[in-house]
Amino acid sequence: MPDKVHDVAVIGGGPAGMAAAWHLRDKDMVLLEAGEQLGGRLKSEPRGDYWINFGCHLFPGQGSHLHRMMSELQLELLPIPGLKTAIAFEGKVYLSPRVESYAFRLPLSLSERVALARTGLKVVRAARGYHRAAKARHGESEYMRRARAAKYLGDMSFRQYLGQPPARVDSIFQCAGRRAASELEEQSAGVGASLFASVWGGKKSFAILNISGGSSMLPLGVAHELGNAVQYQADVTEVSPAADHVLIRYRTQGEERQLMARQAIVATPAFVAKRIVRDLPADVDQVLANVTYGPFVSMGIITTEREPMPWDGIYALTTPGLAFNMFFNHANVLRRGERRPGGSLMVYAGGRSARELLTETDSEIERRFRADLYRLYPQLKQTIGEAIVQRWEIGNTFRRPGMSFDAMLEYSSREGNRVHFAGDYFVELGNVEFAAGSGVEAAARARRELEARSPAQP
Repeated sequence: MPDKVHDVAVIGGGPAGMAAAWHLRDKDMVLLEAGEQLGGRLKSEPRGDYWINFGCHLFPGQGSHLHRMMSELQLELLPIPGLKTAIAFEGKVYLSPRVESYAFRLPLSLSERVALARTGLKVVRAARGYHRAAKARHGESEYMRRARAAKYLGDMSFRQYLGQPPARVDSIFQCAGRRAASELEEQSAGVGASLFASVWGGKKSFAILNISGGSSMLPLGVAHELGNAVQYQADVTEVSPAADHVLIRYRTQGEERQLMARQAIVATPAFVAKRIVRDLPADVDQVLANVTYGPFVSMGIITTEREPMPWDGIYALTTPGLAFNMFFNHANVLRRGERRPGGSLMVYAGGRSARELLTETDSEIERRFRADLYRLYPQLKQTIGEAIVQRWEIGNTFRRPGMSFDAMLEYSSREGNRVHFAGDYFVELGNVEFAAGSGVEAAARARRELEARSPAQP
Protein backbone atom coordinates (compact mmCIF):
# COMPACT_ATOMS: atom_id res chain seq x y z
CA MET A 1 0.00 0.00 0.00
CA PRO A 2 1.20 3.56 -0.67
CA ASP A 3 2.81 5.28 2.31
CA LYS A 4 1.43 8.71 1.36
CA VAL A 5 -2.24 9.61 1.72
CA HIS A 6 -3.34 12.63 -0.33
CA ASP A 7 -6.07 14.93 0.88
CA VAL A 8 -8.07 14.62 -2.35
CA ALA A 9 -7.88 12.69 -5.60
CA VAL A 10 -9.87 14.04 -8.55
CA ILE A 11 -10.52 11.52 -11.31
CA GLY A 12 -11.20 12.98 -14.74
CA GLY A 13 -9.91 16.24 -16.21
CA GLY A 14 -12.94 17.55 -18.09
CA PRO A 15 -14.73 20.76 -17.04
CA ALA A 16 -16.13 19.21 -13.82
CA GLY A 17 -12.81 17.69 -12.78
CA MET A 18 -10.87 20.85 -13.60
CA ALA A 19 -13.28 22.98 -11.57
CA ALA A 20 -13.07 20.61 -8.60
CA ALA A 21 -9.27 20.50 -8.73
CA TRP A 22 -9.05 24.28 -9.13
CA HIS A 23 -11.10 24.84 -5.98
CA LEU A 24 -8.99 22.35 -4.03
CA ARG A 25 -5.57 23.47 -5.25
CA ASP A 26 -4.65 24.65 -1.75
CA LYS A 27 -4.89 21.04 -0.56
CA ASP A 28 -2.62 18.06 -1.19
CA MET A 29 -4.55 17.22 -4.35
CA VAL A 30 -3.85 14.97 -7.32
CA LEU A 31 -5.78 15.06 -10.59
CA LEU A 32 -5.77 11.82 -12.62
CA GLU A 33 -6.51 12.23 -16.33
CA ALA A 34 -6.70 9.23 -18.67
CA GLY A 35 -5.72 11.27 -21.74
CA GLU A 36 -2.72 13.35 -22.65
CA GLN A 37 -4.34 16.71 -21.86
CA LEU A 38 -7.10 18.22 -19.77
CA GLY A 39 -10.34 19.65 -21.10
CA GLY A 40 -12.54 16.86 -22.44
CA ARG A 41 -14.67 18.48 -25.15
CA LEU A 42 -12.88 21.81 -24.61
CA LYS A 43 -10.59 21.27 -27.54
CA SER A 44 -9.00 23.73 -29.95
CA GLU A 45 -5.76 24.30 -31.84
CA PRO A 46 -4.04 27.64 -32.57
CA ARG A 47 -3.62 28.84 -36.14
CA GLY A 48 -1.80 32.17 -36.24
CA ASP A 49 -4.25 34.96 -35.35
CA TYR A 50 -7.08 32.39 -35.30
CA TRP A 51 -7.83 28.99 -33.84
CA ILE A 52 -9.78 25.85 -34.75
CA ASN A 53 -12.45 24.78 -32.26
CA PHE A 54 -13.57 21.16 -32.31
CA GLY A 55 -16.03 20.99 -29.41
CA CYS A 56 -17.46 23.32 -26.78
CA HIS A 57 -16.89 26.99 -27.61
CA LEU A 58 -19.58 29.02 -25.80
CA PHE A 59 -18.98 30.26 -22.26
CA PRO A 60 -21.13 32.09 -19.69
CA GLY A 61 -20.73 35.63 -18.41
CA GLN A 62 -20.08 37.27 -15.06
CA GLY A 63 -21.39 35.54 -11.97
CA SER A 64 -20.82 32.03 -13.35
CA HIS A 65 -18.37 29.46 -12.03
CA LEU A 66 -16.44 29.37 -15.28
CA HIS A 67 -16.23 33.13 -15.62
CA ARG A 68 -14.65 33.41 -12.17
CA MET A 69 -12.23 30.61 -13.03
CA MET A 70 -11.29 32.13 -16.40
CA SER A 71 -10.83 35.55 -14.80
CA GLU A 72 -8.52 34.08 -12.15
CA LEU A 73 -6.50 32.54 -14.97
CA GLN A 74 -6.43 35.98 -16.69
CA LEU A 75 -7.81 34.60 -19.94
CA GLU A 76 -8.99 37.11 -22.52
CA LEU A 77 -12.76 36.75 -22.91
CA LEU A 78 -14.42 37.99 -26.08
CA PRO A 79 -18.09 38.98 -26.35
CA ILE A 80 -19.90 37.52 -29.36
CA PRO A 81 -21.27 40.32 -31.55
CA GLY A 82 -22.62 38.09 -34.30
CA LEU A 83 -26.12 36.74 -34.79
CA LYS A 84 -26.81 33.38 -33.12
CA THR A 85 -30.30 32.88 -34.55
CA ALA A 86 -29.64 32.76 -38.32
CA ILE A 87 -31.31 30.00 -40.37
CA ALA A 88 -30.37 28.52 -43.74
CA PHE A 89 -33.58 27.32 -45.38
CA GLU A 90 -33.76 25.70 -48.81
CA GLY A 91 -30.65 27.32 -50.19
CA LYS A 92 -30.95 30.81 -48.69
CA VAL A 93 -29.65 32.31 -45.43
CA TYR A 94 -32.15 34.32 -43.37
CA LEU A 95 -30.98 36.72 -40.68
CA SER A 96 -33.12 37.84 -37.78
CA PRO A 97 -32.39 38.35 -34.07
CA ARG A 98 -35.99 37.37 -33.30
CA VAL A 99 -36.65 33.72 -34.07
CA GLU A 100 -40.43 34.29 -34.00
CA SER A 101 -40.13 36.46 -37.12
CA TYR A 102 -39.20 33.45 -39.27
CA ALA A 103 -42.86 32.46 -39.45
CA PHE A 104 -43.28 35.47 -41.72
CA ARG A 105 -39.89 35.55 -43.45
CA LEU A 106 -39.33 31.97 -44.62
CA PRO A 107 -40.87 30.81 -47.95
CA LEU A 108 -43.71 28.78 -46.42
CA SER A 109 -47.33 28.14 -47.23
CA LEU A 110 -49.98 29.75 -45.05
CA SER A 111 -50.61 26.52 -43.14
CA GLU A 112 -46.87 26.07 -42.61
CA ARG A 113 -46.54 29.66 -41.34
CA VAL A 114 -49.30 29.02 -38.82
CA ALA A 115 -47.66 25.76 -37.74
CA LEU A 116 -44.24 27.43 -37.34
CA ALA A 117 -45.77 30.25 -35.28
CA ARG A 118 -47.66 27.81 -33.04
CA THR A 119 -44.68 25.51 -32.54
CA GLY A 120 -42.39 28.49 -31.98
CA LEU A 121 -44.70 29.82 -29.27
CA LYS A 122 -44.55 26.43 -27.53
CA VAL A 123 -40.76 26.61 -27.59
CA VAL A 124 -40.80 30.17 -26.24
CA ARG A 125 -43.12 29.13 -23.39
CA ALA A 126 -40.93 26.14 -22.60
CA ALA A 127 -37.76 28.25 -22.58
CA ARG A 128 -39.34 30.90 -20.34
CA GLY A 129 -40.59 28.22 -17.99
CA TYR A 130 -37.14 26.71 -17.89
CA HIS A 131 -35.58 30.07 -16.98
CA ARG A 132 -38.06 30.34 -14.09
CA ALA A 133 -37.40 26.78 -12.96
CA ALA A 134 -33.62 27.22 -13.11
CA LYS A 135 -33.57 30.53 -11.22
CA ALA A 136 -31.66 30.27 -7.95
CA ARG A 137 -33.55 30.60 -4.69
CA HIS A 138 -32.26 31.96 -1.41
CA GLY A 139 -30.44 29.35 0.67
CA GLU A 140 -30.57 26.75 -2.09
CA SER A 141 -27.51 24.76 -3.12
CA GLU A 142 -26.51 24.32 -6.73
CA TYR A 143 -27.59 20.67 -6.55
CA MET A 144 -31.00 21.57 -5.18
CA ARG A 145 -31.48 24.15 -7.91
CA ARG A 146 -30.42 21.72 -10.63
CA ALA A 147 -32.64 18.97 -9.23
CA ARG A 148 -35.64 21.27 -9.32
CA ALA A 149 -34.84 22.50 -12.82
CA ALA A 150 -34.31 18.95 -14.07
CA LYS A 151 -37.88 18.01 -13.18
CA TYR A 152 -39.24 20.72 -15.46
CA LEU A 153 -41.05 18.99 -18.37
CA GLY A 154 -39.08 15.86 -17.57
CA ASP A 155 -41.92 13.37 -17.92
CA MET A 156 -42.44 13.70 -21.69
CA SER A 157 -40.31 13.84 -24.81
CA PHE A 158 -39.72 17.09 -26.64
CA ARG A 159 -41.53 15.52 -29.58
CA GLN A 160 -44.61 14.93 -27.42
CA TYR A 161 -44.46 18.50 -26.20
CA LEU A 162 -44.08 20.03 -29.67
CA GLY A 163 -46.40 17.70 -31.54
CA GLN A 164 -45.94 16.90 -35.22
CA PRO A 165 -45.86 20.04 -37.40
CA PRO A 166 -45.58 19.83 -41.22
CA ALA A 167 -42.35 18.28 -42.50
CA ARG A 168 -40.58 21.48 -43.59
CA VAL A 169 -41.41 23.19 -40.30
CA ASP A 170 -40.45 20.12 -38.32
CA SER A 171 -37.05 20.00 -40.03
CA ILE A 172 -36.12 23.33 -38.42
CA PHE A 173 -36.83 22.11 -34.89
CA GLN A 174 -35.28 18.69 -35.52
CA CYS A 175 -32.11 20.38 -36.74
CA ALA A 176 -31.90 22.80 -33.81
CA GLY A 177 -32.68 20.00 -31.35
CA ARG A 178 -29.70 17.99 -32.55
CA ARG A 179 -27.44 20.42 -30.74
CA ALA A 180 -28.35 18.16 -27.82
CA ALA A 181 -26.77 15.25 -29.76
CA SER A 182 -30.16 13.53 -29.83
CA GLU A 183 -33.51 13.44 -31.58
CA LEU A 184 -36.68 15.16 -30.37
CA GLU A 185 -38.13 11.72 -29.59
CA GLU A 186 -35.14 10.79 -27.40
CA GLN A 187 -34.70 13.93 -25.30
CA SER A 188 -37.07 15.06 -22.59
CA ALA A 189 -39.05 18.25 -23.14
CA GLY A 190 -36.95 19.79 -20.38
CA VAL A 191 -33.81 19.10 -22.41
CA GLY A 192 -35.32 20.88 -25.40
CA ALA A 193 -36.42 23.80 -23.21
CA SER A 194 -32.92 24.06 -21.73
CA LEU A 195 -31.34 23.97 -25.18
CA PHE A 196 -33.48 26.73 -26.65
CA ALA A 197 -33.21 28.78 -23.46
CA SER A 198 -29.41 28.58 -23.75
CA VAL A 199 -28.91 29.44 -27.40
CA TRP A 200 -32.05 31.29 -28.53
CA GLY A 201 -32.80 33.04 -25.27
CA GLY A 202 -31.85 36.57 -26.33
CA LYS A 203 -30.61 38.58 -23.35
CA LYS A 204 -31.20 35.56 -21.09
CA SER A 205 -28.91 33.28 -23.10
CA PHE A 206 -26.40 31.50 -20.88
CA ALA A 207 -23.60 31.29 -23.46
CA ILE A 208 -22.28 34.70 -24.52
CA LEU A 209 -18.46 34.58 -24.64
CA ASN A 210 -15.53 33.02 -26.47
CA ILE A 211 -12.00 32.59 -25.17
CA SER A 212 -9.34 34.37 -27.20
CA GLY A 213 -7.04 31.68 -28.55
CA GLY A 214 -9.69 28.95 -28.45
CA SER A 215 -11.39 26.75 -25.87
CA SER A 216 -8.19 24.86 -25.02
CA MET A 217 -6.81 27.99 -23.38
CA LEU A 218 -8.87 27.13 -20.29
CA PRO A 219 -7.50 23.59 -19.73
CA LEU A 220 -4.00 24.74 -20.69
CA GLY A 221 -4.21 27.47 -18.06
CA VAL A 222 -5.48 25.06 -15.41
CA ALA A 223 -2.78 22.52 -16.27
CA HIS A 224 -0.06 25.19 -16.00
CA GLU A 225 -1.27 26.40 -12.61
CA LEU A 226 -1.77 22.90 -11.15
CA GLY A 227 1.62 21.72 -12.40
CA ASN A 228 2.76 18.38 -11.00
CA ALA A 229 -0.58 17.80 -9.29
CA VAL A 230 -1.83 16.54 -12.68
CA GLN A 231 -0.99 13.00 -13.78
CA TYR A 232 -1.70 12.26 -17.45
CA GLN A 233 -2.34 8.90 -19.08
CA ALA A 234 -3.60 7.68 -15.72
CA ASP A 235 -6.43 5.29 -16.55
CA VAL A 236 -8.28 4.66 -13.29
CA THR A 237 -9.61 1.12 -12.94
CA GLU A 238 -10.89 1.08 -9.35
CA VAL A 239 -12.07 3.52 -6.70
CA SER A 240 -12.64 1.69 -3.40
CA PRO A 241 -13.73 3.60 -0.27
CA ALA A 242 -12.52 2.29 3.09
CA ALA A 243 -12.96 3.42 6.69
CA ASP A 244 -10.32 6.13 6.63
CA HIS A 245 -9.28 6.52 2.99
CA VAL A 246 -10.10 5.79 -0.65
CA LEU A 247 -7.89 3.38 -2.58
CA ILE A 248 -7.46 4.26 -6.25
CA ARG A 249 -5.89 1.86 -8.73
CA TYR A 250 -4.84 3.04 -12.18
CA ARG A 251 -2.72 2.09 -15.18
CA THR A 252 -0.07 4.39 -16.60
CA GLN A 253 2.60 3.66 -19.20
CA GLY A 254 1.90 -0.06 -18.99
CA GLU A 255 2.26 -0.19 -15.19
CA GLU A 256 -0.32 -0.86 -12.48
CA ARG A 257 -0.20 1.77 -9.75
CA GLN A 258 -2.27 2.85 -6.80
CA LEU A 259 -2.64 5.76 -4.44
CA MET A 260 -4.68 6.67 -1.39
CA ALA A 261 -6.65 9.81 -0.63
CA ARG A 262 -8.88 10.90 2.22
CA GLN A 263 -11.47 12.11 -0.27
CA ALA A 264 -12.12 11.31 -3.94
CA ILE A 265 -14.09 13.16 -6.60
CA VAL A 266 -15.10 11.07 -9.60
CA ALA A 267 -15.64 13.44 -12.53
CA THR A 268 -15.70 10.92 -15.37
CA PRO A 269 -18.56 10.08 -17.75
CA ALA A 270 -21.31 8.25 -15.89
CA PHE A 271 -20.63 4.85 -17.45
CA VAL A 272 -16.96 5.10 -16.41
CA ALA A 273 -17.97 6.07 -12.86
CA LYS A 274 -20.28 3.04 -12.73
CA ARG A 275 -17.45 0.74 -13.82
CA ILE A 276 -14.73 1.96 -11.47
CA VAL A 277 -16.45 2.92 -8.19
CA ARG A 278 -16.94 -0.01 -5.80
CA ASP A 279 -19.70 -0.59 -3.24
CA LEU A 280 -22.19 1.93 -4.56
CA PRO A 281 -25.81 1.76 -3.38
CA ALA A 282 -27.88 -0.10 -5.94
CA ASP A 283 -30.11 2.89 -6.75
CA VAL A 284 -27.09 5.15 -7.38
CA ASP A 285 -25.53 2.50 -9.57
CA GLN A 286 -28.76 2.34 -11.55
CA VAL A 287 -28.79 6.12 -12.04
CA LEU A 288 -25.31 5.95 -13.55
CA ALA A 289 -26.45 3.12 -15.82
CA ASN A 290 -29.40 5.22 -17.05
CA VAL A 291 -27.36 8.26 -18.12
CA THR A 292 -27.42 8.64 -21.91
CA TYR A 293 -24.81 10.12 -24.24
CA GLY A 294 -25.32 11.13 -27.85
CA PRO A 295 -22.64 11.48 -30.54
CA PHE A 296 -21.63 14.47 -32.58
CA VAL A 297 -19.20 15.11 -35.41
CA SER A 298 -17.51 18.44 -36.04
CA MET A 299 -15.16 19.85 -38.64
CA GLY A 300 -12.90 22.79 -37.89
CA ILE A 301 -11.99 25.01 -40.84
CA ILE A 302 -9.38 27.70 -41.46
CA THR A 303 -10.21 30.02 -44.35
CA THR A 304 -7.99 32.29 -46.44
CA GLU A 305 -10.29 35.11 -47.60
CA ARG A 306 -8.94 38.66 -47.78
CA GLU A 307 -12.18 40.58 -48.11
CA PRO A 308 -15.55 40.76 -46.32
CA MET A 309 -17.65 37.58 -46.55
CA PRO A 310 -21.42 37.07 -46.21
CA TRP A 311 -21.02 35.13 -42.96
CA ASP A 312 -19.02 37.85 -41.17
CA GLY A 313 -22.01 39.09 -39.14
CA ILE A 314 -23.12 35.58 -38.15
CA TYR A 315 -21.90 33.52 -35.21
CA ALA A 316 -24.32 30.56 -35.37
CA LEU A 317 -26.44 29.36 -38.27
CA THR A 318 -29.00 26.52 -38.07
CA THR A 319 -28.94 24.47 -41.28
CA PRO A 320 -31.88 22.06 -41.75
CA GLY A 321 -31.56 19.67 -44.66
CA LEU A 322 -27.73 19.71 -44.82
CA ALA A 323 -25.16 17.11 -43.77
CA PHE A 324 -24.34 19.30 -40.75
CA ASN A 325 -26.89 20.84 -38.38
CA MET A 326 -25.01 23.99 -37.35
CA PHE A 327 -22.49 26.38 -38.91
CA PHE A 328 -20.34 28.52 -36.58
CA ASN A 329 -18.15 31.49 -37.45
CA HIS A 330 -15.53 31.60 -34.70
CA ALA A 331 -13.72 34.52 -36.33
CA ASN A 332 -16.81 36.65 -35.70
CA VAL A 333 -15.47 37.73 -32.31
CA LEU A 334 -12.35 39.17 -34.04
CA ARG A 335 -14.10 40.99 -36.85
CA ARG A 336 -14.02 44.42 -35.24
CA GLY A 337 -12.04 46.53 -37.69
CA GLU A 338 -12.38 43.88 -40.40
CA ARG A 339 -9.37 41.85 -39.31
CA ARG A 340 -7.97 39.99 -42.33
CA PRO A 341 -6.71 37.79 -43.89
CA GLY A 342 -8.36 34.49 -43.10
CA GLY A 343 -10.98 33.18 -40.71
CA SER A 344 -12.14 30.22 -38.64
CA LEU A 345 -15.35 28.21 -39.04
CA MET A 346 -16.82 25.03 -37.59
CA VAL A 347 -19.70 22.79 -38.67
CA TYR A 348 -21.47 20.37 -36.36
CA ALA A 349 -23.76 17.35 -36.76
CA GLY A 350 -25.46 15.66 -33.80
CA GLY A 351 -27.91 12.89 -33.01
CA ARG A 352 -29.06 10.80 -35.97
CA SER A 353 -26.98 12.89 -38.38
CA ALA A 354 -23.83 12.09 -36.41
CA ARG A 355 -24.65 8.39 -36.04
CA GLU A 356 -24.91 8.11 -39.82
CA LEU A 357 -21.68 10.04 -40.38
CA LEU A 358 -19.73 7.93 -37.90
CA THR A 359 -20.03 4.97 -40.27
CA GLU A 360 -18.03 6.97 -42.87
CA THR A 361 -14.31 7.69 -43.16
CA ASP A 362 -12.98 11.13 -42.24
CA SER A 363 -12.38 11.90 -45.91
CA GLU A 364 -15.99 11.04 -46.78
CA ILE A 365 -17.30 13.15 -43.91
CA GLU A 366 -15.16 16.05 -45.11
CA ARG A 367 -16.39 15.57 -48.68
CA ARG A 368 -20.04 15.65 -47.58
CA PHE A 369 -19.52 18.68 -45.35
CA ARG A 370 -17.64 20.55 -48.07
CA ALA A 371 -20.33 19.85 -50.67
CA ASP A 372 -23.03 21.41 -48.47
CA LEU A 373 -20.76 24.27 -47.44
CA TYR A 374 -20.23 25.15 -51.10
CA ARG A 375 -23.99 25.11 -51.68
CA LEU A 376 -24.48 27.33 -48.65
CA TYR A 377 -21.63 29.74 -49.42
CA PRO A 378 -20.05 29.30 -52.90
CA GLN A 379 -17.21 31.64 -51.81
CA LEU A 380 -15.79 28.79 -49.70
CA LYS A 381 -14.75 26.84 -52.80
CA GLN A 382 -11.76 29.14 -53.11
CA THR A 383 -11.12 29.98 -49.47
CA ILE A 384 -10.98 26.77 -47.39
CA GLY A 385 -7.34 26.38 -46.47
CA GLU A 386 -7.55 23.60 -43.88
CA ALA A 387 -10.31 21.27 -42.64
CA ILE A 388 -10.06 18.74 -39.78
CA VAL A 389 -12.79 16.25 -38.85
CA GLN A 390 -13.33 15.49 -35.15
CA ARG A 391 -15.40 12.49 -34.02
CA TRP A 392 -17.11 12.64 -30.63
CA GLU A 393 -18.66 9.19 -30.26
CA ILE A 394 -19.25 9.93 -26.58
CA GLY A 395 -20.62 13.43 -27.05
CA ASN A 396 -23.21 15.36 -25.07
CA THR A 397 -25.25 13.80 -22.29
CA PHE A 398 -29.01 14.33 -22.23
CA ARG A 399 -31.92 13.19 -20.09
CA ARG A 400 -34.47 10.83 -21.55
CA PRO A 401 -38.14 11.31 -20.60
CA GLY A 402 -39.00 10.00 -17.16
CA MET A 403 -35.43 9.54 -15.95
CA SER A 404 -35.08 10.15 -12.21
CA PHE A 405 -31.82 11.49 -10.82
CA ASP A 406 -33.10 11.64 -7.25
CA ALA A 407 -31.00 8.75 -5.93
CA MET A 408 -27.74 10.41 -6.96
CA LEU A 409 -28.79 13.76 -5.54
CA GLU A 410 -29.84 12.14 -2.26
CA TYR A 411 -26.53 10.25 -2.08
CA SER A 412 -24.56 13.43 -2.84
CA SER A 413 -26.27 15.33 -0.02
CA ARG A 414 -25.31 12.79 2.66
CA GLU A 415 -22.67 13.57 5.23
CA GLY A 416 -19.78 11.16 5.67
CA ASN A 417 -19.15 10.25 2.03
CA ARG A 418 -15.56 9.75 0.95
CA VAL A 419 -16.40 9.44 -2.73
CA HIS A 420 -18.18 12.32 -4.47
CA PHE A 421 -19.47 12.60 -8.03
CA ALA A 422 -19.44 15.43 -10.57
CA GLY A 423 -20.01 15.77 -14.28
CA ASP A 424 -22.19 17.19 -17.01
CA TYR A 425 -24.72 14.39 -16.43
CA PHE A 426 -25.84 16.16 -13.25
CA VAL A 427 -28.00 18.37 -15.46
CA GLU A 428 -30.73 17.63 -17.97
CA LEU A 429 -28.49 18.62 -20.89
CA GLY A 430 -24.71 18.51 -20.97
CA ASN A 431 -23.49 22.06 -20.36
CA VAL A 432 -19.96 23.17 -19.57
CA GLU A 433 -21.04 25.71 -16.94
CA PHE A 434 -23.29 23.28 -15.08
CA ALA A 435 -20.60 20.61 -15.29
CA ALA A 436 -18.17 23.04 -13.68
CA GLY A 437 -20.82 23.85 -11.06
CA SER A 438 -21.13 20.20 -10.13
CA GLY A 439 -17.34 20.09 -9.71
CA VAL A 440 -17.40 23.14 -7.45
CA GLU A 441 -20.14 21.56 -5.31
CA ALA A 442 -18.22 18.28 -5.07
CA ALA A 443 -15.08 20.17 -4.06
CA ALA A 444 -17.01 22.01 -1.34
CA ARG A 445 -18.35 18.72 0.05
CA ALA A 446 -14.89 17.14 0.00
CA ARG A 447 -13.47 20.17 1.81
CA ARG A 448 -16.17 19.97 4.49
CA GLU A 449 -15.42 16.27 5.01
CA LEU A 450 -11.70 16.97 5.30
CA GLU A 451 -12.34 19.65 7.89
CA ALA A 452 -14.74 17.44 9.82
CA ARG A 453 -12.28 14.58 10.08
CA SER A 454 -8.63 14.40 11.03
CA PRO A 455 -6.38 11.67 9.59
CA ALA A 456 -6.25 10.03 12.99
CA GLN A 457 -10.02 10.17 13.47
CA PRO A 458 -11.76 8.60 10.46
